[in-house]
Amino acid sequence: MKNIKLYILLVVATVFTFYSCEEDLKPLDTNFVTFGESSYSTLVDPGASTTVDITVYAANITGNDRNINVNVDGSSAAAGTFTVPTTVTVPGGTNEGVLTVQLSDPGIAQNALSIQLVEDEGLFVGEPTTIVYTQSCNEVAVELAFTFDYWSSETSWDILDSNGDTILAGGGYGDGIGSATESFNLCQGRDYTLIVYDAYGDGMNDGQNPIGSYTLSAGGTVLVQESGNFGASQSTAFSTN
Repeated sequence: MKNIKLYILLVVATVFTFYSCEEDLKPLDTNFVTFGESSYSTLVDPGASTTVDITVYAANITGNDRNINVNVDGSSAAAGTFTVPTTVTVPGGTNEGVLTVQLSDPGIAQNALSIQLVEDEGLFVGEPTTIVYTQSCNEVAVELAFTFDYWSSETSWDILDSNGDTILAGGGYGDGIGSATESFNLCQGRDYTLIVYDAYGDGMNDGQNPIGSYTLSAGGTVLVQESGNFGASQSTAFSTN
C-alpha cells in the first residue's frame, strides 16, 4: 500500500513539474489511476467458478463517479473461462474502486490475463496487471526411485501432463551413486507421462554392472515400473486415479 501511495505521489510530482515548465501555467488537477497490484494468482475448483477483486487507485478525489475503460488480453487463457468488465468505477468522494473479474474452471493448463486501464484525454494510467489461474486439485504424494548403472550422470527425466506440457523434471545425478529417490506431488485423477532419458543413448546399461531400473509409486501403489534397458529415452503413460 505504501508503494502505491508513493508511486502516485511521484506521478503527481512529475506531472506538476512538466506543466510548470509551460509558458501558460494553469491549475493542475491530476487525473491518474493505477492498479493496486501488478499481478494476482488464484485456483479454480473443477467445474466451479471464482472471482478476483482488483483494486484501482486514483491520485485525487472528486465529487462525481469516474468510469475508466478497461482492456483485456485473453490470448493466454482458455476461451469462455473469464469475464472482465469493460469499465471500472471510482466512486465520488473516494479514490478507490474495485474491478471484479470472474473466472471459471480453465482445465489443467495455466491461464493468464493481462488487464489494462485505458488512457483518455486528461487521464493518465499506470501499468497493466495480470491474473494467473489454473484448476485446483487434490494432491497425491509420489516417489520416483532409480537404481542406476555406473553412469547415473547420463540419466534425466520429465513428467508431462495430458496437454503434453512438462510440469516436473530432474537429473542428471552423480556417477557411481547407485540409487536416488525423488519425492513430489501430482494431482489426483489425472493422466501423466513419465519420460526417462539417457544422454549417451544406451539406457541405464553400462555393460558391466546390472541393468538399472526405476519405479514410480503413490501411497504404496506402483504406477510405473520399468527396466533401464532402453536407448536414448523411454516413455510410460500413467494415471493417478
